[in-house]
Order: sequence, then structure tokens, then C-alpha cells
Amino acid sequence: MKDLIVWLIHTPAGTIGLVAATAALFTKKGSPLHLKAGTYFTVSMLIMLISGFIAGFLKESNGDMFLSAVIFYTVFTAWLTAHHKKNETGFLEHVALVWIIAVAIAAFFMNFSSREVDTSNLYLFWASFSVVCAMGDVRNLYLAGLSGIQRVIRHVWRIGFSLIWAALALTDKIVKMGGSNVKEMPEEQMLYIVAVPTMFILIIILYWIINILFFSRKKFASYGD
Repeated sequence: MKDLIVWLIHTPAGTIGLVAATAALFTKKGSPLHLKAGTYFTVSMLIMLISGFIAGFLKESNGDMFLSAVIFYTVFTAWLTAHHKKNETGFLEHVALVWIIAVAIAAFFMNFSSREVDTSNLYLFWASFSVVCAMGDVRNLYLAGLSGIQRVIRHVWRIGFSLIWAALALTDKIVKMGGSNVKEMPEEQMLYIVAVPTMFILIIILYWIINILFFSRKKFASYGD
């Protein structure tokens, strides 16, 4: 059952998400095409993550379930950030905050209860990351919504973080289709198949963050007005 979910729902949805994200990255920001591509990315990613969570539950993989829960949050809050107008928050921001706090608490306890030595640090990472995200959400709610540059940066880094994990998931599926496993691959193959695509996405995201902060401040200062 889990294989059917992975190959019929999870993988196709993730692939559509990556194509839509590519279109969003290389189109004019705020344009109708960019907004449409962002919508396709959000919907396909949420479908991918829900199916991934179910598949992780069926194969009793806590790591996959935590990954799906966190990325679901980053995709959803990135969409919320762009969806709301300037200095606007709503009920869903509170839901997202409760969600990520629950993930942080669950990861914290899993870090101490897990008997798998190689996964304990992973739970600690998710717990720490969730706390940082929760602090950002509290600030966002306290200010009744961010504006201008702050909103754009919040949107970009959350999309970027989600996109990196989507690319890693697709890479993992491609490797498995070839009858191999990422953990068993030689370092040279890991470099080209995993590290290069991931670094490429990271460079693009960093480019946009730097561009927004230092070269296009006036352009994005009124974003969402």
C-alpha cells in the first residue's frame, strides 16, 4: 500500500511541485504567471507531503513523518505570507504556530526516547528548527503581520527550504528506481546526484535573498500594499 502511495501520488505530486517552483523562480515576481506557478507548487507540495506522511506512518518511519510535518508547515506558511495583504494575519497563522510547537515538543521527546543512535541528532535538529520557526511566527503575530522586505524574505526562505527537501526526496526516488540506495552510493556519485542539485537550489535562494536585501529594496518595500 505504501509503495502505491509513494509512486502514484507522492512522487508525481513532488515532480509537479518542482516544475512549478522552477517556473516561479524564473518568472517576474508578483506577475500572474508567478502567482499561478506558486499556487501549483503549494497544492502539489501539500499533496506530496500528506501522502508522504501517510506512507511514513504505514512503514513506521518516524523520520519521514517528522520531515513531512515540518515541510508541510514551511510550504503552508510561505503561501500564507504571500497570500495575506500587508500587516495582516488570521486564524490560520495561529493554527500554524500550534502545529510547529507540537512538532517541536514531539521531536524533543523523540530525541530522548529513540533507541536509534543515528536518528537522535535528526530529532534534535527538527526540534531546534521548529522552535526557531515558532519564534518567527510569534513575532509575526505580535506585529500583526510583517510588511515589505520582511514579508518577502519570510516567503522566500520558507519556499527555499521546502524546495531543497523536495529536490532531495526526488533524488532519493530516482536513485531507488535505479536499484540503489543513497546511503550506499560512492561519494563521487553522491556529489553529482545529491550535492550539486541541492547546492544549485541553495545558490538561487541565496541570490534572491541578497538581491532583495541589497539591490531591490525599493522594488519589494511596497510588496503586498
